[in-house]
Amino acid sequence: MSDRAKLVSIVYDAINEIGKHKIRSDVISNIKIADDYMQYLFNKSLEQFSNRLDGNSLVAMYEILLHFMLTACTIPSQRKVKILHLSIDLIIPNLHTLSRNPSDVIVVQFIRSPIDMTTIDKILSFLKLKTEDLNMWLITTMDLKAKDTTHVINLGTSKIRCFHIIQDIDTFLKERRDKSFRLVHF
Repeated sequence: MSDRAKLVSIVYDAINEIGKHKIRSDVISNIKIADDYMQYLFNKSLEQFSNRLDGNSLVAMYEILLHFMLTACTIPSQRKVKILHLSIDLIIPNLHTLSRNPSDVIVVQFIRSPIDMTTIDKILSFLKLKTEDLNMWLITTMDLKAKDTTHVINLGTSKIRCFHIIQDIDTFLKERRDKSFRLVHF
């Protein structure tokens, strides 16, 4: 079993202890508890590794949880979007909105190495945008000097609260009056 598959298995074991349907119904009725679930599930999964994971694995585990919670909360998103030779990890709400009105979109990149930072510059260049025109949220364990980004979530220190992202995304979409199609799973 690959390291990624092991992470997915452990995260979904923690999710299944509570129950996917319970989590979905809870967060649909009150999105504010989504971040509490995310923190609980992250910590529960981390316990399986005796709290010892490298930075790449922490970022991967957070990515797995974020994808699950976005789906559970019915927040519109597109994952692993390819534009020519560029790969964007996550676009909220969608690529169509990015092409039409970039300020109404969150682009999430999971930064595992300094090389990943060059992808951000390439994305901005390709879209002919400046950093202030795009809501770029970075998730990393590295200490970044990313002064122009909206959000830097550093998983490398427990002092930084990195589990408020679902509420932040929900607030962002409400402020922009996003009306993207949302599927409710039951």
